[in-house]
Amino acid sequence: MIYRPAGRAAEYSHLAINHYVGCIHGCKYCYVPAVTRNGEFFTKQSVRKDVISQLRREAPKIAGTSERVLLCFSCDPYQPVDTKERITREVLKILQANDIPFQILTKGGMRAFRDFDLYGIHDAFATTLTVLDDDQSLELEPKAASPYDRILAIETAKQKGIQTWVSLEPVIDPEQSLEIIRQTHDIVDHYKIGKMNHFDSGISENAWRNFGINAIELCREYETNYYIKKDLAKYLDGISFCSVDTRKAQRACVEKKPAGQGRLF
Repeated sequence: MIYRPAGRAAEYSHLAINHYVGCIHGCKYCYVPAVTRNGEFFTKQSVRKDVISQLRREAPKIAGTSERVLLCFSCDPYQPVDTKERITREVLKILQANDIPFQILTKGGMRAFRDFDLYGIHDAFATTLTVLDDDQSLELEPKAASPYDRILAIETAKQKGIQTWVSLEPVIDPEQSLEIIRQTHDIVDHYKIGKMNHFDSGISENAWRNFGINAIELCREYETNYYIKKDLAKYLDGISFCSVDTRKAQRACVEKKPAGQGRLF
């Protein structure tokens, strides 16, 4: 049940749980239906079989770890099915009882508020933000919470003393992603900055480079931590920056120096 993600997902978290099958949000850029070959991914959601009993057996084996467990990669912990099932809360309570730090990544907006009381000092709450315009979001992510609702959830978490971060991936429009940083930097502790993958973005290599440079400069200006993902970092040769790794409860800065002076990963 608790597993170690591989590939691009491993840049988000060392450990993860997917306690639901399927996701109702219907995001046009979602890669999971193709990877899982689940033709009902967007239309049928259910609790993963025996998830709670398995987690109760597995959690004690990693009790006290500093590696955060992410919920979720192939589902959303706060899609509407959780309003009925409340499995996310049960998962968090088991992790909490075993001293296992967790991080939530959701497009469910304020649905997540009901579990904010379970967060400790080593846990974190995050949302994915692709665009700021509600109509564009409705087209791209038809059943996800609106950008406003997601930002409100981040703001509420921040007010409650919960660590917050935002995933700027996929990047649909580089300018909108930069504007997201400008409008949210005072409530976001960390940005995970990537690009568009799995689909042709139509964005040139030079444009990706400019986006990466501008995103780094904004984060420096606002004194906000960030992590540049590998797929974007490859366009930033000669640019010095420091990606902060938040996959563990303890943060670490990994410096990228100009060619010949250091490595990012």
